[in-house]
Amino acid sequence: MTPMTPDDWFDTLCSARADARIPDPKPLSEAEIATALDVFAIPEPDRIPLAATLPDPRRTPHLWEALLHCRRTLFTTDGAVQWPNAPEELGEAGRYFYAHLCFLSLSHALSLRQARAIPDEVTRATFADLGAKLTTYRLAHGTGGFDRQTWITRHLCGTLHRLGRLQFELRTYDSPSWGAQGAPADGPGEDEPVLDVHIADDGPLTPTACDASFAAARPFLARHHPEHPAAFATCHSWLLDPALGNHLKPGANIVAFQRRFTLHGDSPVCDEDVLEFVFHTRPGTTSTAGLPRDNTLQRVLLDQLDRGGHWHLRHGWLRLP
Repeated sequence: MTPMTPDDWFDTLCSARADARIPDPKPLSEAEIATALDVFAIPEPDRIPLAATLPDPRRTPHLWEALLHCRRTLFTTDGAVQWPNAPEELGEAGRYFYAHLCFLSLSHALSLRQARAIPDEVTRATFADLGAKLTTYRLAHGTGGFDRQTWITRHLCGTLHRLGRLQFELRTYDSPSWGAQGAPADGPGEDEPVLDVHIADDGPLTPTACDASFAAARPFLARHHPEHPAAFATCHSWLLDPALGNHLKPGANIVAFQRRFTLHGDSPVCDEDVLEFVFHTRPGTTSTAGLPRDNTLQRVLLDQLDRGGHWHLRHGWLRLP
């Protein structure tokens, strides 16, 4: 594939549908930048370069206009966007571009959450995911940047919240996305509101912590998203691959997490996702050479791949307490 040129990239970003009535922000003040660094829990190595490369309408007018259009698009489409990574020619400013978008979108994103009376501690726990993703980018690439722009739109638009150990995203069940012929028996129905579970990579997945997160989900919805009365949680992850249970101890946290869900739908291979999530490899990495085997999970995952096996993404559902 021919690399995208800066002009092509700008054209792609600025051609997306956006509501021109959404007011554009002014360049951020030093105080606003400091607030964003704190709210998004930006790691120390990224703080100075991220702030220093923040686009400006006079110094970098093309990048500034692209940021404004992406912000309009974000809040016009409720995050349903697919933005390409910035071309390498844009350097550090390009690698941080979508983190800059988060900074420029913070004020409006906070107003959306305040309108729903989302507790500040939930907002901060949710938005800290940007800092976490900056850390994994640096581990994978050896330099600063951010390339999870499609993922972070959920946080900014208020459709994803972190409640304790787990993140919950407002979704609806649909069979095609599960690779299924229809809705599961006794599970969520077609087009029914659900909460999609995501697992942050920042600590053990203990049953006690998960119990607390699942218990908090429905009361949180009832208070802050009454229009989304989800009775079920769903999950799409390699962590649900039953093959893991064949190699981990029966009492392992991952095995306990798997037991919560009823599997449904197809099971595509997701070896690259496993390497990226656990070992922080670059997207598209398939080689296991040189990867660490410091714990049981790492050894299990790599041994399976080295034998010519695969790991599979599985879909599951559970009834919320």
